[in-house]
Amino acid sequence: MAVVMVMTANQMTTLGFGQFLVARPHTPRSVAFHATTFHIALGVLAVALLLTFAGRLGPSLGAQGMTKFLPGLVASGFLERIGYVPERILVRDVRFGKVSAVRTLGDLSYSVVAVGLAAAGWGGVAIVMGNVVRSLLRTAAFIVAVERRDWFQPCRLSLRASRELFSFGVPLAIAALCSFAARRWDNLLVSHFFGAETTGMYNLAYNLADVPAIQVGEQIGDVLLPSFARMNPARRPDALVRSIRLLALVVFPLAIGLGAVAPTLVAVVFDARWQSIAPMLVLLSALSITRPIGWTIEAYLQARQMPRHILLLSVFRLLALVFVICTLGRFGPLFTCVAVGVAFGAHAIAALWVVRALDGVALRRSLGSLVPAFAACVPMVAAVLGVRYLLLFRDSPVASLATEVLAGAAAYVLATLVVARESSREVLTRVIDALGRHS
Repeated sequence: MAVVMVMTANQMTTLGFGQFLVARPHTPRSVAFHATTFHIALGVLAVALLLTFAGRLGPSLGAQGMTKFLPGLVASGFLERIGYVPERILVRDVRFGKVSAVRTLGDLSYSVVAVGLAAAGWGGVAIVMGNVVRSLLRTAAFIVAVERRDWFQPCRLSLRASRELFSFGVPLAIAALCSFAARRWDNLLVSHFFGAETTGMYNLAYNLADVPAIQVGEQIGDVLLPSFARMNPARRPDALVRSIRLLALVVFPLAIGLGAVAPTLVAVVFDARWQSIAPMLVLLSALSITRPIGWTIEAYLQARQMPRHILLLSVFRLLALVFVICTLGRFGPLFTCVAVGVAFGAHAIAALWVVRALDGVALRRSLGSLVPAFAACVPMVAAVLGVRYLLLFRDSPVASLATEVLAGAAAYVLATLVVARESSREVLTRVIDALGRHS
């Protein structure tokens, strides 16, 4: 609950200034200074409000002990806020290698510190310290990687520049808050309907199901925004369809494959107390199928300077999620997992419909670009289930998991060569070119 409250406060005071800098790559340095100044000032306000009212929020949420975790989590969030604009500058300048290296360093440091301190008996404080170390390393690295004048060269604050920032950033901020709520506030509903133990199971399954979307889809979204922003507007619709098609070939097998191997994966990684997350993970894998589509279209709309369309889509997703969980989801935890997939799927279709209304990209064309990836996943799932049915390694879950993964991967690769030959070759060529540039 402490994490959710800190992230909510941070999200409510992040007004999309970084997206403004990426979507408009030729803005002067003074605008970056405006963005830095306003972003940090709003962060100070968020910290003050959160620490002031935390004592009342904890008991009302049934989490009386959360206040002891807040100072460290607040410090971590504020450190991230300082490094936010330098990171966006790197993305704007298409320096993705540097961004990737810094994020990897931060995430590895979090894992080492959090798991190490948890093993040493620090309890929940281990999570807090992991966040602090990650934020400190990431912020320091981003500041070192970007020239100070590119993001913090003092100048007089301009009413015109401020108006441009806020008119673009406020709708994106509300949209981002809705997106955050759609990812986090479902825990509050699950806790209300089914209690803390089920919430813990659900949250773990959700985080595992979200891995392909976060670790692959979100990174692709970061790349697409500056790419769309620098592109000739007439080429953007075709580039969007092509991006969706290639994204599906990469993300769909990860998401659907995770759902297919979920029972075996859970048996390998977790003890008997956690086995009930397996069916949740199977159903929640739909998240990583639909969410990257929404991110791709969001990047497209940002490049087109249409933050209000993003806002409307985000509000729709949040309302759909709350409605479906409060109706279908309350019948049981597995129904909640189905409800989440339905809500995010509806958002993806709505986003494709918006693009059709704006630029005439027919739904048949955009949805049709997803069909090859889906078709290639069918034999992949069949191969995984076939291996499990044959019980080749019934006494060794680890060997069974490895065999399922290898069988599914082989089946998917062969299937793409049949149903998506051109796209699969393009993905392979891009990967080889990227590896060649960094070798």
